Amino acid sequence: MKNKTDNLPPDYSNKIIGSCSLIKDCRNFAFKIASSDAPVLITGDSGTGKELFADLIYKNSLRYGKPFVKINCAAIPESLIESELFGHLKGAFTDASSYRKGKFIAADTGTVFLDEITELPLNTQSRLLRVIENSAVDQLGSENPVKIDIRIISATNRDIEAEVSAGRFRKDLYYRLNVLLLHIPELKNRKDDIPQLVDYFSGRMNGGIVFTSNAMEKLYSYDWPGNVRELENYIKRLSVTMKGKTIKPEDIEFKNYEKNIILPLKTAINKFKKNYIIKALKANEWNQSRTSSVLGIQRTYLSRLINELEIKEEIKE
Repeated sequence: MKNKTDNLPPDYSNKIIGSCSLIKDCRNFAFKIASSDAPVLITGDSGTGKELFADLIYKNSLRYGKPFVKINCAAIPESLIESELFGHLKGAFTDASSYRKGKFIAADTGTVFLDEITELPLNTQSRLLRVIENSAVDQLGSENPVKIDIRIISATNRDIEAEVSAGRFRKDLYYRLNVLLLHIPELKNRKDDIPQLVDYFSGRMNGGIVFTSNAMEKLYSYDWPGNVRELENYIKRLSVTMKGKTIKPEDIEFKNYEKNIILPLKTAINKFKKNYIIKALKANEWNQSRTSSVLGIQRTYLSRLINELEIKEEIKE
């Protein structure tokens, strides 16, 4: 009997590395939902591999071979995003010197992957909601909607429910997108996969490096805030600087390494947020009601932040 991975392009199934139960569950769920046309929302920290799972779903879907249009919502300037997504007619606005089809119409019969979906401005979220509800795109400058048939996969590294609570993301759009939810675990929660990941990355980079068991244990001891992407970059660095050598524990220095890398934005924001909230709690004798009032947020939201940021201090009511 053939496995689902037998029909994938050569070597594709090997791109999602890992055999721990968490990543197996993610992979199995991705295969299970691939044949559906329902929207998929993929959540997880930066560097966990959300785009790889979007690829996996598309390549096992009934739309495989049709257009697969990837859109990084954070990379398009706000002034251009509606034109990029939905297109415009020539002369629709001052700089519209030619016709633009738009990415949604270009994806007709296929799949759209909206990466960093929470970065969309609210007015663009409203237009996206209409596209989903009507299966049609209103191009700028046109009065005739263009019917489309697409599947939407979206992804975010933010707490999207918190974005909804804060009014930065439309609740109705969230429920439209969150039909099938796939959460990708952080690397610190799947450390048993580190040896496989190291073998894969070091082999790909042809660095000729191998790790002693003690060196591998040192890799285990680090929490990898940048997740799999950070591990990949670190192995790449060792492959260049230690080519042809056996890596020992003394060759691995995370403190010096951390000084030379930029943390993922979400990680940096969470570190600042955690320290700021702890400072506010201390100033208010760990009273959540007073602290939430000082911070200008709801008490329930403060409680959720305390849990999410793993603030362990005893909270007085």
